Amino acid sequence: MVDALRSSVQGDVELGELVEVYPGCAVDSDGVLHMAGIPAWMAIAGVVVIIIVSHLFLSKKRDALIERPRYWRFNVLSLPFLKALVKKQYFPMLLQGASIVAMLLVIGAGFWGTQRAGMNIGPIITWTWWWALLIFMVLGFGTAFCSICPWEGLSSLITSLSFSSRKKALGSDRAWPKWMRNIFPALLLFILLTWIELGLDITQSPMITAVLATMFVSMVILAALFYDRRGFCRYACLVGRITGIYALFAPVEVRSISTDACKSCTTKDCIKGNDESVGCPTNLFPSKLQENTYCTMCTECIRSCPHDNMTINIRPPATDLMSKFKFRADEAILAITLLALTSFHGITMTPMWDTTNNWLRAEFGLTSIPLFTFLMLVAVIVPIGIFMLSARMARTLSGSTENSTKQIFIAYAYAVLPVALFYHLAHNSMHFFMEAQHIIPVLSDPFGWGWNIFSTASKTYDPLLPMTVVWWMQLVFIVIGHIYGVVIADRIAKRLYAEHKQALRSLIPMLVVMIVYSIYSVWLISQPMIMRTGM
Repeated sequence: MVDALRSSVQGDVELGELVEVYPGCAVDSDGVLHMAGIPAWMAIAGVVVIIIVSHLFLSKKRDALIERPRYWRFNVLSLPFLKALVKKQYFPMLLQGASIVAMLLVIGAGFWGTQRAGMNIGPIITWTWWWALLIFMVLGFGTAFCSICPWEGLSSLITSLSFSSRKKALGSDRAWPKWMRNIFPALLLFILLTWIELGLDITQSPMITAVLATMFVSMVILAALFYDRRGFCRYACLVGRITGIYALFAPVEVRSISTDACKSCTTKDCIKGNDESVGCPTNLFPSKLQENTYCTMCTECIRSCPHDNMTINIRPPATDLMSKFKFRADEAILAITLLALTSFHGITMTPMWDTTNNWLRAEFGLTSIPLFTFLMLVAVIVPIGIFMLSARMARTLSGSTENSTKQIFIAYAYAVLPVALFYHLAHNSMHFFMEAQHIIPVLSDPFGWGWNIFSTASKTYDPLLPMTVVWWMQLVFIVIGHIYGVVIADRIAKRLYAEHKQALRSLIPMLVVMIVYSIYSVWLISQPMIMRTGM
């Protein structure tokens, strides 16, 4: 670990110099660099705000919600130059071209560059930049990453044999298997990737990073060749499903302007396609599109609609969550798993994790991989069990048999999405803003071959933001996530129960769980954190 940390800054920098590069950090007795957590007074202040906010929502009486609330929108395609650009058939490849080049650079650097992670551009692009900034991108732009996805872009190039048309020229058109028409494949891939990332520490291996990128693009290409549309994107892509469910919070949407125009349309080109466009690759019908989850923002519906009835809107944050009426079991499990694994990722980077692991290995004679696997399974299963227990308590306290424990569990799970999203942002903020500058030297020497293209190689650069700013950012993110979680839980309660007292009583166990988790999140960011990479 020490060698990796040294190389991540500049070659063979001494540990004393590392502390100078990262003011406020410390090197422990094992020689590992830790970023200091937020001060105790900040943590206590955050906890107080979380408890006060939760109490305010418990004490306020509200009417039941029966219909979807209306909200303001700004049509960005009202800008003529932007609309004209989106209408071009080459627009998707215009977006995906740069990301394809970046992906090929990661693969090339991983296979043929130096295997010192801090001197190879592959792991830095993948884990410090892309994997960390992906969640920030969701916060601002929803599923926009899907529109620039290099895996989908490369698979489209291969199956269409064209830079502009997406019409399939290679492969079969068999339907995606019915038994896989849920997001459990994506959930399993996400759990597997987390196990590989943390258990095998692949963020420090350019070669394994390149192998993973190659395997993933191969899966996407094979799925595109064997099946019609983009079934892999809708059901099996772990990145697409994580960004998709988080995008319920996003302030961007692709929607129809008039549902009447959609209903009266006889051609349905937005789904079926036409001579120039393939139509929606995830089989969404615009007149029924009310959520971001499965929309990949590919803009095919905008180009194919004969009535010019599709648009991209800016809207209030959390609109889809605020107006959520339909709840799915697979999405609920994904939401709680995201909550569990984001915090698990954080705990594995604290000194407590190493201390506990060393004790468990000595006490039970376990090797590192089986022990890590067991602890990770516990980290996923326990939150699901706690949430199921709270759903059972909610049903009992409500005094109503109107909703089953399962229905309550599935519905309330969506309330934890903002809590998970904003802790995810808090965690990634530390890594990105304290480590992103590592890319500057390797831009001059991406393969570690001794180049100095931009005269930045062998130089050390300060973090992008001061540590105190990062601390405040982390704390504010967690508080915002908790506030939105409470608001959304309140709205879900009113949809589950028409009677105010029943809704209020059912809400109590869920709020307790969210308060406990948010306090745990504050505790996590108050711990010294190993500087490694973003989740």
